[in-house]
Amino acid sequence: MLILHTSDWHLGRTFHGVDILDVQARAMAEIVAWVREHGVDVVLVSGDVYDRAQPRTEVVELLNTTLAQLRGAGAYVVLTSGNHDSPARLGFGSQIMAHGGVFLLTAVDGAARPVLFAESGAGDISAVRALPSDAGRPSPSADEAPTLAVYGIPYLEPRATAPLLDCPPTHQAVMGAVMSEIDADRVARGGPTSVVMAHAFVTGAQATDSERIVDSGGLGTVSADVFAAHDYAALGHIHRRQRITETARYSGSPVAYSFSEATHPKGAWLVRADAAGLGDVVPLDHRAGLRLARLRGPLETLVSDPELTAEEDAWCQVVLTDAERPASAMDRVRSRFPRTVELRWEPEGGRTVAQRAYSAQLEEAASTEELCARFYEHVRFRALTEEECTEISEAVSAVQSRGVEQ
Repeated sequence: MLILHTSDWHLGRTFHGVDILDVQARAMAEIVAWVREHGVDVVLVSGDVYDRAQPRTEVVELLNTTLAQLRGAGAYVVLTSGNHDSPARLGFGSQIMAHGGVFLLTAVDGAARPVLFAESGAGDISAVRALPSDAGRPSPSADEAPTLAVYGIPYLEPRATAPLLDCPPTHQAVMGAVMSEIDADRVARGGPTSVVMAHAFVTGAQATDSERIVDSGGLGTVSADVFAAHDYAALGHIHRRQRITETARYSGSPVAYSFSEATHPKGAWLVRADAAGLGDVVPLDHRAGLRLARLRGPLETLVSDPELTAEEDAWCQVVLTDAERPASAMDRVRSRFPRTVELRWEPEGGRTVAQRAYSAQLEEAASTEELCARFYEHVRFRALTEEECTEISEAVSAVQSRGVEQ
């Protein structure tokens, strides 16, 4: 049985204010193509399907189209909600959609009810969501000996879920409490091959600049040990594809959502599993996506260097290193790199003017001319030249003279 592990689609997200829904649509088309090319049986989306709790109409339509195409290509789909999703909205119609082979696992109290996949002797795959347990014992599934059990854990907000789970309000505690229920269910089913989908920051993961992570002293992390009883942990939340342990991995996002991901390969994991356990885990790389470039140097060099020709159609982050902040810098940069969406000034060797509170600098100004000089230093990070001081003095005198005459 082949499983495609994806996550963090963030449909509807913008890149520095630019709508990239067309880029995301191409990434979704690639996922559908992988299903057809490799004969994928199950597609997993481990949280953050949408970027917002209330996605735009065209974003919902993209998800609808993608799910229909995945099912049309022959794969079942299992989705969980992430911290960007609204569990209620994403999970609407879940019972109806399950009959069509799309399983929306967005409720904490349903985390220990797996989707059970069984393979017939002829190689046909069937799927059914386990019914609620009765007196602690799982209800029978459509197949008494499933090949695979997939447990979906939605994002667990500690303060909201801890009272339901009767545990401390930490990420480790709430995840541990849910995993205890899942572990018990797996044992009760005779220990089938199992996959756990979780949307969390697991200890040891390398984050990027595009995740929404709040961590203080490690309280926001979860140990990978909580997933140890299962064959594979399909993780979401971190946008960089990576291996935490051999059986616990992040797929990363299908599209780069920050310049910190400029050099990261984007894609998914193709996981082989059968009744005997986990098989090969192979990375698949996206070709669609944003081409990003991080440029650094003096303005004149950047706008004239022939070696940067390939970056002219890339989405650019530009850091200028001129000793003085160049005038009209963004206009000049965009004259060559029109897709520049971030511009910073970081002069080589640091800023020459000592940084103090602007209010303190203004209080020290003894005249209008000196007030203007303090403002100039605050904005340009250098002192006025003698010629500039003369020009400001003449300008102040002219204004004051007109004021007296009026």
